[in-house]
Amino acid sequence: MTQFLSSGRIVWATIPDANGIQKLRPAVVVKAANPLDATGRYDVVAVTSRVLDPLPEDHVLLPWHPKGHPRTRLNRRCAAVCTWLVQIADSDIQDLAGIVPTPIMGTILAKVAAAVPPNRPPAGAGGGAMPPSGPACDNND
Repeated sequence: MTQFLSSGRIVWATIPDANGIQKLRPAVVVKAANPLDATGRYDVVAVTSRVLDPLPEDHVLLPWHPKGHPRTRLNRRCAAVCTWLVQIADSDIQDLAGIVPTPIMGTILAKVAAAVPPNRPPAGAGGGAMPPSGPACDNND
């Protein structure tokens, strides 16, 4: 994509599923790439459409509408999985979607901060982090 993406932007990126298989899925940028860093890496949380009831503590519902939400552009019920933190490269990003509204993004960032110990980078690089185990990790419904 070779452009600067800010926190809250929803991207479609290649991210591994629970079995380590690379899959194109939506993700929310939680930490933008440093513009002075030539690697162009972003910290993102994966988005799943397998939304359980009750909602797991590490999930945050995202606004959606069957015809595409006006801000997020999401067209099915889905949630950001705040413990599924992945670092992706600019080259992993296939497309851009919308933007997470500020109040919801604040909730996502707070849950990510609670899940990641201070001074610890996201697990893996280039989409190498593994999602939490369980059915909420696959976006194939």
